[in-house]
Parts: sequence; structure tokens; C-alpha cells
Amino acid sequence: MKRGVLIAALVAATRVVYAGGLEIPDNGTEALGRGGAFTAKADDATALEYNVAGLARQRGTRVLFDGNIILSTLDFSRAGNYPDAPTAATPWGGQPFPTVHNTGGPFFAPFVGISSDLGLDRWTFAVGVFGPSSVGNRTYPLSVGGVPSPARYDLVQALPLIILPTAAAAVRATRWLDIGLALHVAVAKLDLTSVSFTDISKGLCPNAEYQPCDSTNHPPTTSATATAALGLMIHPVPFWAIGANVRGPVYLHTNGTVSATPPSAIPTPIATEPASFSTNLPWTVRLGTRLMKLKDNGFEVADVELDGTWENWSGAQGDGPKVNIPELSIFQDITPTIVHHYKDTFSVRLGGAYNIGLPAGVLTLRLGAYYDSSATAPKDTRLDFDTLAKLAFTGGLGYSVHGFTINAAYAYVYEFDRTVTDGDIAPVDGAAHGASVDDQGNP
Repeated sequence: MKRGVLIAALVAATRVVYAGGLEIPDNGTEALGRGGAFTAKADDATALEYNVAGLARQRGTRVLFDGNIILSTLDFSRAGNYPDAPTAATPWGGQPFPTVHNTGGPFFAPFVGISSDLGLDRWTFAVGVFGPSSVGNRTYPLSVGGVPSPARYDLVQALPLIILPTAAAAVRATRWLDIGLALHVAVAKLDLTSVSFTDISKGLCPNAEYQPCDSTNHPPTTSATATAALGLMIHPVPFWAIGANVRGPVYLHTNGTVSATPPSAIPTPIATEPASFSTNLPWTVRLGTRLMKLKDNGFEVADVELDGTWENWSGAQGDGPKVNIPELSIFQDITPTIVHHYKDTFSVRLGGAYNIGLPAGVLTLRLGAYYDSSATAPKDTRLDFDTLAKLAFTGGLGYSVHGFTINAAYAYVYEFDRTVTDGDIAPVDGAAHGASVDDQGNP
């Protein structure tokens, strides 16, 4: 399996002032150019994500328009051949499995935020709307070159949409300590399409990959919930800052309906029925330390920052997301688990900037890199999210003049190839209450 992700981002931030991120890696053009190292800086509205305490020293009123454009490529190659006998119904029997590609195309993830001190000396308030910086349009074909996709029992299409309307407040509690608190409302629409194996009677389906026994399922579901974040920013001396931010888990229990296409071997219409889908986002902890080179007048010439992150995916996902379909055609109590077995992930992010004072404005050069650990063991590797270990190199430019800033950044994110020899992902059988089945179709 080979994966590569290209990220480009552009932001124009209009500032009316009195004086002057399953995420790849996170939101924010300035942060992206710095390799995601922004927890101890967090000096724009993306502090709502990185470190809400960073709002405390943002004076005046500021407006941020930001967005990531994510271009994701993925190649999945399965070893072996189709297990079917070559017949009129399965002419591809015995042929080698073809390579499957993600055909979802570019994905745009916006971030909008407004902050203001409302004329107060020590307080800053902010509101914003953003979502996780991830690929929101994965699409894998049902067939490749006229033969069934070897990845169809994992995922066909994922169009998840999670929006986090956020309100926050931060205060300069002392000369050296800033504190911030944010409330995130999570609004989710999870639009997923998958294929299940439907074995109504033994002998009808000679193996668990017999395409005439495939049923395509589409359960779009929605929900709304909330979580919170707490941030701290410590300034021991003017040229050193330490940041920390903790965001709570997001529990998504979504409801909607499921529609399904019947297997071609049993072409009986299937009515749309109620369905639910449950999944969670993890506790996220960010820590960062930043050193600055300052001139006597306070102008920041350069800085370098080192961050670490921890995401509690093992606690959030457990075995994996749960699906509950009380009734679908002649089947009852279909309750499959989308097996994930995620592990907690850790990340190291290093980046910085160099500022050049010009006759009109300031030009900023940014560089960074980061490493993310894998969220899955090889046997649990799936195509639905980017769970492999990642290494990225990033760069960016910024220009500020008269209270207006424009930033651009680019990142190349490489996910290390993985060869799976002990895969634990199997088709689910709707006729067996959604249980996984072996290569003979047995639960």
C-alpha cells in the first residue's frame, strides 16, 4: 500500500487592530508552514484549535479566512487471485487482483474565525467555525477494469462532514500566564457507502467474495454534540513561551436511514430503513515550547518551536465504530462493528519562521517538519482513514502590511508503505447480523 498527501493552503486575514488538526496535520496556513508547530505561538484565530490561551494577547479585532486544499493519493494492491471459478457470472475467476486507487479528488477544508478584546485590557473573546483537517471525500470504485474491486468490502466511499462551531474566551491572568477556555459544538453528517456479503442460503454463494451476493449499503446519518478545550500559555521570559492545550473527546451517536441494493443473485427490492452509526474522536493533548530572537524594540526576528501531541484513539474507538440496523428487508438486528483497534498516536513537530522588515510591511519565511506515529497495527489496516505513520516537510510565506496579512503554505506528507500479511479485515454478512465471515462465508 502506498499513500501520499499533498496539502496547499492560502489565507487572507483582515485585521482591524489598535497596535499591530484521523488530521493531516492540522488546520491553519501559518501553522502548516511551520510543520504544525504552533501550540506555543497560536497568535491567530486557529488558536481555537491549537491553544485557546493564545487568544489572550491578540489585541483589537481580527478576522481570519483560511483553508486547506488536500490532494490525497492512495494505491492499494492485494496479492493473489479472485477465488471464483471462471463462469458466465464470474468471468474474472482466477485472475490477479488489480490495483485500486482513491479517485476522490481535491478536498477543501475552510477555517473562519473572529477575535476581539472588546476594549477590555486583559480579555479576548473569539468565535469560529472549522472542522478536522482530514480527507473528506475518499472514493474507491466498485469495479476496476470491469472486475470487482478487491477493496470493496472495506470501503467504497466516505464523505464525512464534521463542523465545529466554537466560542472561546482567554485572559492574561498574570504577567507570565494566559488561560483560555473553548466550547466546541460538533455537528456531524457521516455519509458512508460499503459492500456487504449476503448469504441467504448455503450453496447460493460459493465463497465469501462471490460478487453476485454483494449488497451495497448507504447509511447517511447525522448528529450534534459538544466538547470543550482548556489552554495555557506560560511566558517565563520575553523570548520564551510554553504552551499546552487539552481538548476533550467528541462522542458522535448519529441517526438516519440506510438504503441498500439487493444482490444480483437475489434481485428483491429493499426498502429504506432507520439506522444509527456511533463513533468517537479522541482526547487530544498538545504541548509546545518556543524560543524567539527579539530586537530591542520588541520586533520578532525569528523563532523556533518544538511540539508534541498525543491523541487517545484507543479509548475513543475501542474495537471500532458501531452500526445498528434494527431491520432491513428479511434481516433483523444487523449490528456490525467496523473493526479499527486503533492505538494512541504521538507526533513530534518542529518548525519556525524568519521575519524580514521591509520599507512597507514584513515578509515571513517558514519551514517545518513533523512525524506522526501509526494508529493501527498491520493486521487492522483499512482504507477509510490515514492511519499509517507519516513524515512531512513543509514551507510557507507570509506578508503583512497595514493590518492585512496573506499567507501561503505547502506540505508534502508521505505515509510509509505497508505490506500486510496477517490482515484481520473480513467481509460482513447481513444475513448473520453483520458478523464478519471467513473465506467460506462462515461467521
